[in-house]
Amino acid sequence: MQTTGPFDLVLLDMMLPDFNGLDLLARIRKEMPATPVVMVTAISESKPAVQAIKLGAADYLTKPFDVDEIRLVVARILRERALPAATVTPAADADMIGASTGMRDVFTLIDRIKNADATVLITGETGTGKELVARALHFRSCRKEGPFVPVHCAAIPNELLESELFGHEKGAFTGAVQQRIGMFEAADGGTLFLDEIGEMPLATQSKLLRAIQEREIRRVGSQQTIHVNVRMVCATNRDLEAAVKNGTFREDLFYRINVVPVKLPALRERREDIPTLVLHFAQRFAGELKRSTPQFTPQAMERFVHFDWPGNVRELEHALERLLITCDAALIDVVHLPPLIATAEISTATDLAADELDLPKLTAHLERQAIERALQRSGGVLTEAAQMLHVTRRILRYKMDQLGITTDTTETDVQK
Repeated sequence: MQTTGPFDLVLLDMMLPDFNGLDLLARIRKEMPATPVVMVTAISESKPAVQAIKLGAADYLTKPFDVDEIRLVVARILRERALPAATVTPAADADMIGASTGMRDVFTLIDRIKNADATVLITGETGTGKELVARALHFRSCRKEGPFVPVHCAAIPNELLESELFGHEKGAFTGAVQQRIGMFEAADGGTLFLDEIGEMPLATQSKLLRAIQEREIRRVGSQQTIHVNVRMVCATNRDLEAAVKNGTFREDLFYRINVVPVKLPALRERREDIPTLVLHFAQRFAGELKRSTPQFTPQAMERFVHFDWPGNVRELEHALERLLITCDAALIDVVHLPPLIATAEISTATDLAADELDLPKLTAHLERQAIERALQRSGGVLTEAAQMLHVTRRILRYKMDQLGITTDTTETDVQK
């Protein structure tokens, strides 16, 4: 890739004259993994947008968009990227919300292992809240008075990662103008959180293995060993067992860090938690914006519940932040939602699981969704909505009355 980087952020269109945007995203993630990428996509391109999130895009913008929306997304991502990788102040784990079976199991496991010194490996898709679990383990433990030090392995260039972890002596390499302690020493007496450990190069993996086994480290350029008292918590969204088979992750290190595994469910696997999360984030951002917390119509909440959220809780959080900044409505309806969410298809498999094999319920549910979508696209004009649905206006009105669907249209009842 021809570049004069590094770059703080890349805005990348899905459709380019000479490239496929997704292919270029994959190249950027491979060659510049620390550079966040925001994809730009047309409203109709929901599947590519989902693919982009899965490939590692930090966020996406749907056309048409305004300058304020771009500024909001860019500012948030750059703000997150600027957070120091050193000791940070304790953060409450208030965003760890959920009454689903999967989350109750996670909460139970956290309480069981919080005071153990065994190394923990947290796995789950991007955005599921792996760092929140790591923080909960630390701030609920007997080490809570010690430092919590997060290290985002994927955001640090390979050639600097060893120095970041173990520190270096003055003159150890070009640019080492003074002695510097590493993250292991900074976390002494507390917890060291290695996020995205699956991205760590093999050379550093071997030195990490020794540090975990011996509880000792050496700064780069030094022969002196330093004892450290650190609780290790690691996280990854990669399949480390597959990485072991592929030779990109050390087998002995995998078994060393996988002493206590914690698996976080994807948001689509715990949809019953979504309404609570929506209201929680809406209340939080409303407070930050000094405005009243909006309410949500059942139809809008249904869209939130049935969207697949490839970016999981983090994507939901960002969607609510953007929504409250760009929409002043006290009652948020489907028309106020981002297009990808507003037009989300409801998974048949999910509906079958929820309603089992109740055909009348399934039929009514699908009819309601189709009618609401047609009304949204027609601006509430029944005649146009009926044409989209390939039924007469009389049948549409009958179905709306049957399903309890209302509209603000002022059209007179004209029989067709």
